[in-house]
Amino acid sequence: MLTDQRASNRIAIIDVGSNSVRLVIFDGMTRAPMPIFNEKVMCGLGRDPENTGRLNPEGVELAVVAMHRFAKLLRAMKVTHVDVLATAAVRAASDGKEFCDRVASETGLTVKVIDGLEEARLSALGIISGDPMASGIMGDIGGGSLELVLLDQGEIKKRVSLPLGAMRLHTVFGSDRARLTAEINQHLDTVDWLAEGKGQQLYAVGGSWRSIAKLFIAQENYPISVVHNLAMPQSEMAELTHIISQQSRVSLEKIGGVSKRRIDSLPHASLVMNMLMTRMQPKEVVFSGHGLREGWMYEVLPEDLRQRDPVLEACFSFAEDGERFHQHGEEVAQWCAPIFSELPVNIERLRLAACIIGDIGWNEHPDYRAEQSYNRILRHPYIDLNHHDRVFLAYTIGSRYTGNFKGDEASDRILSDEDRLTGRLFGHVIRLGHTLSGGVEGILPQTQLLLEEGKLILQFEKQASALYGEVVEQRLSKLAKLMNRESVVRLAE
Repeated sequence: MLTDQRASNRIAIIDVGSNSVRLVIFDGMTRAPMPIFNEKVMCGLGRDPENTGRLNPEGVELAVVAMHRFAKLLRAMKVTHVDVLATAAVRAASDGKEFCDRVASETGLTVKVIDGLEEARLSALGIISGDPMASGIMGDIGGGSLELVLLDQGEIKKRVSLPLGAMRLHTVFGSDRARLTAEINQHLDTVDWLAEGKGQQLYAVGGSWRSIAKLFIAQENYPISVVHNLAMPQSEMAELTHIISQQSRVSLEKIGGVSKRRIDSLPHASLVMNMLMTRMQPKEVVFSGHGLREGWMYEVLPEDLRQRDPVLEACFSFAEDGERFHQHGEEVAQWCAPIFSELPVNIERLRLAACIIGDIGWNEHPDYRAEQSYNRILRHPYIDLNHHDRVFLAYTIGSRYTGNFKGDEASDRILSDEDRLTGRLFGHVIRLGHTLSGGVEGILPQTQLLLEEGKLILQFEKQASALYGEVVEQRLSKLAKLMNRESVVRLAE
């Protein structure tokens, strides 16, 4: 019965793009939906070397085979809410309707072809779903088109769709840089609002642009392999995209880290980004794993769910799936709040997140709890944090499980000394809270953690005094030492 209930909540989207056809099945309609299945087939529907204006015949056959497989899997998984969205390749092809009709007749799946402006809007909503106050310009480069959206504090202000997809540029212009540059300039010249994003973020969406980030990670031995929310200064990106735009396929293959099917069009995608940055002058480029699919999910959410914090919601889900007493995290957060007053908004958010997932390593071997918990958070694909905050949260939970957690190259490279001290403080107070309560709800409210005149005080209600013990004393003392305070235990009057 439980299995049927869970299956009925599943939601699926099939994204039919110029390069690939992808099925993603989400676990339900939540603020932080978790993909439980994600499969991509590189079909190349938009690859049209003869400039016929039709879909690539080989790609059509590959796509239809993929859709048959997806339809069968969806039936087996009992997913009834399915949307199939087709973008640039299908909408531009003279035989696009014929393809949609064939898919419907052979698989029972109804394909909805969305126009460029709608694609732009949905991709922008994908960015907003992870960053509700996003400001700057979102660029989503696919195989056939480039969508650009001006964002202001989470609101969509302007949008456009341009025929500057990486596959199209490679197919039509090859390595003719002069013609390629002229084509890009011609279309970017029509967008008179790009300079409005100056000094803000360029949100880079799409597999071709994410491949640029993968090249950077491989080339620089960057310590975090998760591309989502990798942020790079505009100056570094300008240099990198300029270099990539001039490379041959052979040179790019030697670097590694990029799908062979994307290598041919990667220089074209890099040139588009480089020329876009020249006009926009962003502060930094933020690579995003969110896009059309996440935007589609975000739009169908009820308004009350949209208002929730995506990071905290993801942590609640994480805790519910993996902790012994998952409700206890909120109680820990409230209990220790008095000693962490006036924190910056983002650090307070990370403190809450750490408290919520403060028990995720309970079932690991004691010798490896810190390391395993750190690595799980550092590489978790669905926590919507930038890389600094991701490492900080991982370091905090590592510190929760051992008093002298060292971290690794990522924490050494990304966190400041002040960050590490704050992470240790948060980790030690979560450790104290779990030790004191045994992870059980209802115990911490019988105690108080207070700061008074250079002292860290743990105060017990009379009926809770038996909770005090040697291990509690040790952990209170370590926390007080980190705070340069004296530890004191007392009974409430």
